[in-house]
Amino acid sequence: MSVAPRGRNTARSLKIHFVHAHPLGTTSASPASEIHLYRQRLRVTDLDYLGHVGNVRLLDYFQEAQVAMLDPRRERVFQTKGPTYLIAKHNVSYLRRLTFRDNPVEVETVVGRIGGCDVVVNSRLRDEKAVYARCRTIWVACTLPEGGTRRLDEQERERLARFTGAIGEIS
Repeated sequence: MSVAPRGRNTARSLKIHFVHAHPLGTTSASPASEIHLYRQRLRVTDLDYLGHVGNVRLLDYFQEAQVAMLDPRRERVFQTKGPTYLIAKHNVSYLRRLTFRDNPVEVETVVGRIGGCDVVVNSRLRDEKAVYARCRTIWVACTLPEGGTRRLDEQERERLARFTGAIGEIS
C-alpha cells in the first residue's frame, strides 16, 4: 500500500506495514520511507475507573508495536539466553483521553536513530481523527543471562534502516 506522507507535499511514496494485534489480546528530521503500522483493538478490560484507556495500557500498546517492528518473528525479545533487547528508557507524552471504540487504534512506529548497541524508536498512537499519545523508547541490544550489551548485527541494522526517519506531526 502506498500513500503520500501526511503534512508534506512530496512525490515520494510511503510504504506502511500492517501488523494486526490479536483481537483479544523524533531524532530524525527527514520523513520515514516506511512506517511500521500496528493495529490494536481496544478491550473493555483496558478501561480504568474513569472510562478511558489507562496510561499503563497505552504503554503496553507502544511496547507491543515496537516489539513487532524490532523482532517480527519473536526470536530475540522473549529469550532468556542469547541475543535479545531490553528497554533502557520510555518517554511518553499523553495528549488526549482515549475512550472505548469498536474500531482499532493504530500505533505508527519509526526508528529515530540506530546506534552501535542501541535503537531509538519513536511511536504515536492514533486513529483517523487524532493522536492520543507519543512515545520515544531506547532499546538496547544485549546478551542474556549476563546482561552485557552487544553490537547490533548487520541483519538487524538492515531491517531497522528501512524504518529510519520521522513521523510527520498531526494533531
